[in-house]
Amino acid sequence: MNSNLQAQSHPSFPTQYVIDDKASVLGEIYKVDTSLACYCQPAPWALSRAAHSFAKQQDGEVLKYQGKIDPELTTILKDIFCHRSHGNLIVNHIELMLTMFDALFEPKEIGLRVISCIEAHSPAFHENKMIARMASSLGGSGERWIEREHAQYYPLEKGQISAQLKAPLTNAINSLCDGDIAVYKGTNWLDHEHSALISASPQFNDTDAKLCIYIDFLD
Repeated sequence: MNSNLQAQSHPSFPTQYVIDDKASVLGEIYKVDTSLACYCQPAPWALSRAAHSFAKQQDGEVLKYQGKIDPELTTILKDIFCHRSHGNLIVNHIELMLTMFDALFEPKEIGLRVISCIEAHSPAFHENKMIARMASSLGGSGERWIEREHAQYYPLEKGQISAQLKAPLTNAINSLCDGDIAVYKGTNWLDHEHSALISASPQFNDTDAKLCIYIDFLD
């Protein structure tokens, strides 16, 4: 594991959410007060339509992979997408995410999920229970998230260890855009137990179809 992932001393507040149109913004995730860093880059029309078309035809989990970032993973991605119109653009986008993730964290092992969705797969807002995750959605708006100051909790019930989040007010909800690439910390990032990003899967309407891509740091 990259030693910096283990050596953070992180206060609960304030928490920063950094968004920029330069890819270098993703390095901000290593700042102790940053919970989310987002590279804002709208997906080209052909990429967005290719993802929408794929998701319309194949609903559900497209890929669940655990292992190294290596050429074999690229072969798997090509086998899934490159027989579809403009599927190479989807592969290129996921490979860009993998390259960025590798540069940021130097992982020995990752978890990669690609989910084809016509409805929200995880609609409730929650604290993310992992170390670090990169996320991007293609075909429409992406992951929803709220700032910590807008989080409200139900009182603890008997036997509960952690309080349940209340649904946030609509005006407190932020969304990644189609094609954005974000990286964020979870509760297992050292000293970040109470400052992990609070998020939910993308919102959907009746005509939406999206590819949701997640890369997790495992080792």
